[in-house]
Amino acid sequence: MIKTISLTIDGKKIFADEGTTILEAARQNGITIPTLCYHPRLEPLGHCRICIVKISGMERPVTSCDNPVKEEMIVTTDTPELQEMRCKILELSLATHPYKDCLTCVRTGTCELQENAYRFQSNLPDQIPRDIPAGTFSDNPYIVRDEEKCILCGRCLQICRTGPGAFVYSLTGNGVNTRVIPCRDGKEVTMEEAGCVMCGQCVDVCPVAALTEKTRSAGGREWELSCVPGICTECSVGCYLERQLSGDDMIRVTVPREGDSVSWLCKRGKFGFIREDAAKLITAVMKFKTDGSGYEEVTYDQAIRKAADVLLKIKEDFGPDALAVLGSGKLSSEEIYLAQKFARTVLGTANIDLGAEPAWVKAFTGMQDITGTGIACPTPYALSNAETILVLGREIDESHPVAAMAVDHSGRFGDAVIIRPAETERENSAWKEIIYTTENNGEFAFMEALVALQNGDEETGSVSLSGISDDNLRAAAKLLSGPNSYIVAGSSFFESASDQSVDMLLKLAVTGGQIEQGCSNLLLLSKYSNAVGVLAAGGTPFYGPGFAVLNGASGMAREDILAAAESGKVKGLLSFGKVYADQKKAGIEFLAAVCGDEEEIPGGADLIFPAQDIISKEGLFTNSSAQTRLNKAALPTGENLTPDWRFILDLADAMGARWSYNSLEDVREEMKGLV
Repeated sequence: MIKTISLTIDGKKIFADEGTTILEAARQNGITIPTLCYHPRLEPLGHCRICIVKISGMERPVTSCDNPVKEEMIVTTDTPELQEMRCKILELSLATHPYKDCLTCVRTGTCELQENAYRFQSNLPDQIPRDIPAGTFSDNPYIVRDEEKCILCGRCLQICRTGPGAFVYSLTGNGVNTRVIPCRDGKEVTMEEAGCVMCGQCVDVCPVAALTEKTRSAGGREWELSCVPGICTECSVGCYLERQLSGDDMIRVTVPREGDSVSWLCKRGKFGFIREDAAKLITAVMKFKTDGSGYEEVTYDQAIRKAADVLLKIKEDFGPDALAVLGSGKLSSEEIYLAQKFARTVLGTANIDLGAEPAWVKAFTGMQDITGTGIACPTPYALSNAETILVLGREIDESHPVAAMAVDHSGRFGDAVIIRPAETERENSAWKEIIYTTENNGEFAFMEALVALQNGDEETGSVSLSGISDDNLRAAAKLLSGPNSYIVAGSSFFESASDQSVDMLLKLAVTGGQIEQGCSNLLLLSKYSNAVGVLAAGGTPFYGPGFAVLNGASGMAREDILAAAESGKVKGLLSFGKVYADQKKAGIEFLAAVCGDEEEIPGGADLIFPAQDIISKEGLFTNSSAQTRLNKAALPTGENLTPDWRFILDLADAMGARWSYNSLEDVREEMKGLV
């Protein structure tokens, strides 16, 4: 039980939880203490000393960011002595900072050094010359480093180590010649050579303009940028984003100012909107030429009419089972609901898979049978504070980078033990790990042995497993039965998992206490970004909206649909996004594809409709933690583009449906009673 502390700050009697810092307690009670090196996403550094306060009974001021509250403590945050000390600290920073550039700096008005200098009316000192070649470096595709503006706050070093764990930055030099540099094996190198993963988190926490996005120089002042909240759809972790724009130009992507203190992003989430090297965007409706020589543009109305006529003809000639709808997990929940309604009521087919692996579906619904529906799963923040984490599936740092950051964080900065599969390319970590093999069905055997040990079956649990000793096996079983333990199943696990593997995963989670009624410490990572939304809105062949049981009316899942298309059983296909990479399947007579860029186009598709970019899409998305958020449109849909949800309505209407949705709000209203 957390103890409540009573103290006084600036004459105000307040209460705070034991362990709370003086700074946090003050801010929780509306008392402002200035900071510079402090950031809410980072552990307190105490470097800059701007946050110093006076404590009754202590001779010298102390930093408030890293000193905890104590019973009956009396704190004073603002005295002439403290103000003078803060001014001197700021003047030292300004003496090596090019403050004459403030008029043209992109951070003017939001620079924390500038704000503190103004607040305390600091004198502008003469610049102290440096003996170092402090310059501007733009030796990577995304980030600009301006060493002259660096104030050595230490935030970039800490976020790089606590977030991605890349350890890119190091300090070199002494006194005014101290620099923060990308370093590898003691030598100054480029950021990429230093192992930078380009997550951009150092840019987000920099208090000045020492680190900025390359796209930032094209925008206006910070206060002129419009900020639009959104969801990252690069993987199923579904990180919350804030998109900042100048007019119709995307300037930067960052994390919201409020939320989990572990609000990391990865390269795809931070810089995914930069499409310089991406395939050409699809901006017009196209049809495949009858002579097979390529594509030609057609009007949207012509293409809708053509698609409707052909789909109706296939349904009439071969039956509804000859039709199917596929997606790549990038549709919003409203679009998923409309697409499955179109498939089931207009096409008459249950062959619909909009992005959820069958093994993942089995695991997620099996988990809900135990926990109950609507139970939140672990967030990255929860994982970062775990005591034990079992990782199933390889290379989650590639498939789900933010989840991998959180797992590593718990080992690097806590006492957590990470139980993970052997990965030959992974460097040896400095924290406690138990490694098991995935070869020769080793993952299943490992889970089976853990369950046996947790159930007290020593004989079965002592079966020798390749790649792990009996002592480590027993230690893993004990740790996973302890408090604050988690299981993370990555997408590679579900790609190859059999029904038996999924059953064993759920059994392990039950015996270890990771799932029980009303609680889940089991995180299931699909490779599809909105997989939970797909399942809940009825976008799989296994369940209708709201997890409705279909009573034998299930259709085919993705792999079965593609196999049936190859054999000619499925003759008409509507696809959203990149659903497969090769040519149109041999047995398909008609393929209409909704694509965002050239890479998503299946070779030989009969009709191509431009897909709506996530930046211009409004809709609900549910992440792997079962949290649903609204992605707001940051940019308008292109002049010649039709929103995806409207495209589904238009196609349904052309095939004789008479749906009366005038807006997405109408769709959500209908979904409320079903999903």
